[in-house]
Amino acid sequence: MKHSFFKTLSILLLLCISSFCFAQKDTEALIEKLEKYIEEKHIPGAMISIVRADTTVFVGGVGYANIEKGEKVTALHLFRQGSVSKSFTAMGLYKLLDSSPYTLNSPISTITNDIPFTNQWKDSNPVRIIHLLEHTTGFEDFHLHAMYNMKDETLPPTSEMVNDHANSLFTRWQPGTRKAYSNPNYIVAGHLIEAISGRSFADQIKTDILAPIGMESSGYYFKKPANLLFTQGYKREGTNLIPVPFSSINGSPAGDFSSNARDMAAFLQLMMRKDSSLFSAEEYDRIESPKSSLAAKNGLEYGYGLGNYTIWKNGHLYYGHGGQIDGYAARYIYSREADLGVAIAINRNGDANAVVDLILEELLGEFSKAPESRKTEQIPNALKEKFSGFFEFKSPKNNLLAFSDRMFAGIKLDFQDDYIVTRSILGKAKDTLYYAGNNQFYYNQEGSPSIILIDAADKPVLWINDNFTEMESHTRRLIIFFGLLLSILFMLGFMLHSLVWLVRKRLKKKENSATNHLILLGAGACMILMLVGFGITVSDPKSTLNMSFSALIMVVSSYALVVLSFGSIYRWFKLPAGKKAFRLVYIFTSVGAMMISIYLWDIGFVGLQLWSY
Repeated sequence: MKHSFFKTLSILLLLCISSFCFAQKDTEALIEKLEKYIEEKHIPGAMISIVRADTTVFVGGVGYANIEKGEKVTALHLFRQGSVSKSFTAMGLYKLLDSSPYTLNSPISTITNDIPFTNQWKDSNPVRIIHLLEHTTGFEDFHLHAMYNMKDETLPPTSEMVNDHANSLFTRWQPGTRKAYSNPNYIVAGHLIEAISGRSFADQIKTDILAPIGMESSGYYFKKPANLLFTQGYKREGTNLIPVPFSSINGSPAGDFSSNARDMAAFLQLMMRKDSSLFSAEEYDRIESPKSSLAAKNGLEYGYGLGNYTIWKNGHLYYGHGGQIDGYAARYIYSREADLGVAIAINRNGDANAVVDLILEELLGEFSKAPESRKTEQIPNALKEKFSGFFEFKSPKNNLLAFSDRMFAGIKLDFQDDYIVTRSILGKAKDTLYYAGNNQFYYNQEGSPSIILIDAADKPVLWINDNFTEMESHTRRLIIFFGLLLSILFMLGFMLHSLVWLVRKRLKKKENSATNHLILLGAGACMILMLVGFGITVSDPKSTLNMSFSALIMVVSSYALVVLSFGSIYRWFKLPAGKKAFRLVYIFTSVGAMMISIYLWDIGFVGLQLWSY
């Protein structure tokens, strides 16, 4: 009996040692793949945290923290995390509410009266704490001129940050309906932490959240800390990596958080275990579940909770957040059902998702099929009749950039028996939605419904990819789309024709008037100058801190476009009577120029001063 016991124990020990050796071998192979990947993609370095709920798979780094110094990434090197900051700001405010008279449903106006926001639905739908943390206030995202702080040497009070973002703080729809990602939401949330606690938001989160987890080096760093291991950020230009200076942003609670592989591993394990030292099991569930949006109120559990996204990847349901900031990109995700947590940050502009995907595929394999446990149903005819049609995106981050959705986006629903084919504005098939019952749908191969059809009071609503869309006329959208497209083509064609005509006129020294050509040629040139000025300015938000030449060019050329477009109407009566073909082309081009002017005026581009927007 004794011999049998020791034999069994020996076998178990051998199995454990063998399993450990294989796991170590698999991890080494994964790290080798990651090293090769970042080299191929011209990524300087990456911090990597891979954990199970109770064990560590790998915590460390690959590549370089600083290329110029030849400094390798370690588990202690800090990386800027960008919007991952929101997870910790949300947890800090949520934790603080336990010891305060306020709840998630408290209107923010009852906590402090120094937030310069406007809400036309304040009597029936006040802006509440929950709306800030779930991005359902209706506030706009950063306005360009308010993104960076180039004047302060130390972190300013959140009250100053909030005032700087006053242009974003107006409700574009009823709070608690649509979700639109807005960094100012979390700047206001950081200000509420200070108003309730009487401490700086960074100190409160350090004491109440980071210290209990054991995240010793992590924190909100307005300037690069000199006493800690900190990576150098880079941007890619071709195959070259250019160092990026540490730029202070004007929204610390939304994006200033920095962390390392060791600290993020501790955070992942806390979330995976639902560690009771910080929150109750029910509170962790609340952090991970959206409640305030129209979709959530209609039963959809998938979406953006309290600084925490729901994500379906590689056959499992994950939670987490991502972020980007000058010279860095980050992402963390964790799944209790897969017993896996991964946190990645790279010190280069780009996207950390691809690194996460590589790790998941290596550890879990590729999942090209839906899980067998997924149940689908036949779509009721009543649902098909109600929701067949075209849906337009109606929850932009910024009104300024909503024109891209209005012009090029939109979803047409093509109903089949138990699934929907989504199509683009021009009819191209995009994705497949499978019916899960209760008006909810699985997206492609997902195992959790992430899409819902809502029979709203005004118009049918499709909630897809966390976006609010409303049913609109497909014919109307196509008319606008092709009308603007043809207008642009006519403008460009007329410009080319006029340039050729002017060259020929000069060579042949003809006395014919060039005015008819010059007016529309000037309008086309102004249209191009305006778009170029806009593109150059928004590509460098720091340039909007003051009036720049490119921003001024945009303002002047936009007004000139309107004047010349409508001035071309006057020239209709001066056109040569004998040149019918030219008259026809001129009139079509003139009408097109007016359509473009009216559209640009409608979306707010004409006279737009980006340095004060």
